[in-house]
Amino acid sequence: MMAEEQKEQAHSQEPDSNPQQQPRKQNNSSDGKKPGLGLKGAITNIYDNQYKKLLIIPAVVIIAAVVVLLASYAQTGSFFKKDISLSGGVSVTAITGFSDDIALESELSQRFPDSDVSVRKLSQLGKSVGVVVEAGMQSETEIDGLLGFLSSRLGIAKEDFSVQRIGSSLGQSFFGQMIKSVLIAFAFMAAAVFVYFKFLAGKWVWLPGLFVVWTAFVDIICVLAVVSISGMHVSAAGLAAFLMLIGYSVDTDILLTVRALKGRELKLADRIRSAVKTGVMMSLTAFAAVVAGYFFAQSETIKQMMFILSWGMVFDIIHTWLTNAGLLRWYLEKRGMV
Repeated sequence: MMAEEQKEQAHSQEPDSNPQQQPRKQNNSSDGKKPGLGLKGAITNIYDNQYKKLLIIPAVVIIAAVVVLLASYAQTGSFFKKDISLSGGVSVTAITGFSDDIALESELSQRFPDSDVSVRKLSQLGKSVGVVVEAGMQSETEIDGLLGFLSSRLGIAKEDFSVQRIGSSLGQSFFGQMIKSVLIAFAFMAAAVFVYFKFLAGKWVWLPGLFVVWTAFVDIICVLAVVSISGMHVSAAGLAAFLMLIGYSVDTDILLTVRALKGRELKLADRIRSAVKTGVMMSLTAFAAVVAGYFFAQSETIKQMMFILSWGMVFDIIHTWLTNAGLLRWYLEKRGMV
């Protein structure tokens, strides 16, 4: 009897051979599901494997920008508004504590609907010290009417206004020279890019260079669309900001293209991700500096330049790391340079 009881106890201590009776192993996930890649892993997976579909995003942005510019040209005959330094007109400066520039601009636009009036505040240490009114007027009668309205509205004698007149022919000539400067700079940039990649690859490789030039071009187109929507009156300093934007855009695109064409010890996807980490960090750092400059600058000229550059950096991130990176990877994979 004692022997039989010992056998039964030993049998009861042996693990059950039926797998259905054994307890399930605990999953690391609290809900019993297989843990996923995480947000960073999911984004990386989409960026690596769905880059062709991601090209749709910048394509939609470009189409929207072109539609905005064409609509602006159809309505006003220009892709964006120009201030008097580029189109001619009159600038009236008044030293006053009046600070409601939005209301004043609305009143002037209703009273002078054909003069493209703009109003901006003059600030010093965050305090309003005056206003500047710019209007596309040429005749003395219109200018005298403007001064009379401002005198009654602001309570300032006409003699106390500072008035500056710019002829329309002079403004248009200056605008034409600035546009030529931008086009010449763009042409020299494109030539330098093509020559650089010829020596880099040891043979004529023109498509990567074309991708760089295309990215810089669509950056400018998209920023022009934002400027058109905002109603900003672009000055000569604003056009100079576009020159700066050309150089900045090419900088990140060359970084991407060089990393993709060189360093064959790494896979193509790894080379592009390496460029993304460096380039995006550069863009975000510069963007933070430009935004800070926009909010802390007292000069409207500086604010306009910072506005253009900040939007340029936003679009540069989209077009460099989606458009250029996608097209470049597509091109290199077809050539077997992975």
